[in-house]
Amino acid sequence: MTCFFDDQYSRVLGPMIPSQVHHFDDTVRQVIDTLVIPRGDTFTIGDYGCYNGFSSLEIFGHIISGLKQRYGEDMPVHIIYEDQNNNDYNALIQTVCSNGKVSINHPKVYMSMCPTSFYDQCVPDNTFHLLLCFWSAHYLSRSVLYEDSLFTFPDGTRDEINAVATQAFDEWQQFLLIRANEIKSGGYMMLIVPAEDRERKYGQSRVHLQNMWAAMTSVWRLFRDTDLITECEYKATNYSGYYRSEEELRAPFCDDSSPVVKAGLRIKSLEISHRVPYSMKQMKKTKKENGGKEDIDTSVGRFLWTIRSWTEHIFLQALSSRSQVSRRDIVNTFYDRLLEHLKQQDMSNCGWNNIIAYVVITKK
Repeated sequence: MTCFFDDQYSRVLGPMIPSQVHHFDDTVRQVIDTLVIPRGDTFTIGDYGCYNGFSSLEIFGHIISGLKQRYGEDMPVHIIYEDQNNNDYNALIQTVCSNGKVSINHPKVYMSMCPTSFYDQCVPDNTFHLLLCFWSAHYLSRSVLYEDSLFTFPDGTRDEINAVATQAFDEWQQFLLIRANEIKSGGYMMLIVPAEDRERKYGQSRVHLQNMWAAMTSVWRLFRDTDLITECEYKATNYSGYYRSEEELRAPFCDDSSPVVKAGLRIKSLEISHRVPYSMKQMKKTKKENGGKEDIDTSVGRFLWTIRSWTEHIFLQALSSRSQVSRRDIVNTFYDRLLEHLKQQDMSNCGWNNIIAYVVITKK
C-alpha cells in the first residue's frame, strides 16, 4: 500500500493502532508458550503490507521480549517487512531503525525488506513462525472498475459488485495458499482486515465507513458534473480494495476438499467488531473539554486527516495525465470541499463506524 500523504500517517492513524493489536495479546502468549524453537534456530516474523512499520512496532516489541525471556537473549529473531516496490522504504527505515540498528531493545534482532507483492511468494517455503498482516489483505492485485462509484458502496451496480466479489474470492484463496507455503507447520498468521457486516449481525453499519464512501463519492461526482475533472478521470478513480464479509473470509476454510484446508490452514478465531473511529472519540473529548460545545472545525478536520492519509493516492492516480501541480491543486480542493460536506453531517450516525475483522489462522 502506498500513501502519498506520508507525513500524516503515523500521527493520525498511530493512536488507534495499539488498541487494535492488543486484540491479539492472548494469541501472542500462545505463540510464545506453545511453539518449540530448537536451540540455535532463528525465530522469523513477517509484517506484510507493512507500509512504514508503525502498525506492528509495538506488537513486535512485545513478541520479541516474550521470546527472549523464554529462550534467552541469544536467540536470533529475524523480522521481514514486505510491501510493494513503490512503498516508501525510507519511511520504514526511519520508523524501525535507530542509529543504523533495529530499534527494538534486544540483541540479535535482524531486519530484512521484501519489495514484492504478497500475491506472489515472497520468501522460501517454511520461513515464518509468525506472520502479521494489518490493514492490507483487503487490497486486490489489480484495479477495480466502477462506472459511477468509487467503491462497491454506495453505487456499484450488481454486475460490478458480483465481478469484484468473484475476484476477491479468488485472490483471498490465492493469498492464503501462498502463505501456506511460507508459514512453518505449527505457525500462526494474524490479520486485521476492514470488513463488511452484510447482515448487520454486529451493528447497524453494513460497510466499513459506509457514510465516508458515500460522502467522497458525492463530492467527487460534483467535481465531474462541474467539469473540474473529466468523465474519464472520474471513472479512473476506483478503490482497489474489497471489504469481505465474515462468510467470505471463512469460505476457503469451510470444505475439507478446499485447497486452503488441504494446504494445512485453519481459522483459529475470527471476530467482527464495530468500532467508533479513534478520531470520533476525540470529537467527544474535544466537546467535553469545551464545556459541551463541539469544535466542529477541529474534530471533523481530525477525522478527515485520518481518511486522507489512506485515500489520497486513489485521486492522485486517477489524475495521472495532469501535471503534478494540477493534480495537487484538484486533490487539495477536493478534501477542502469534503471537509465542508462533512461539517453538515450528523457525525454521531453509526454509518461512520469502522467494521474490522480480527483473524487468527494456524498451519497444521
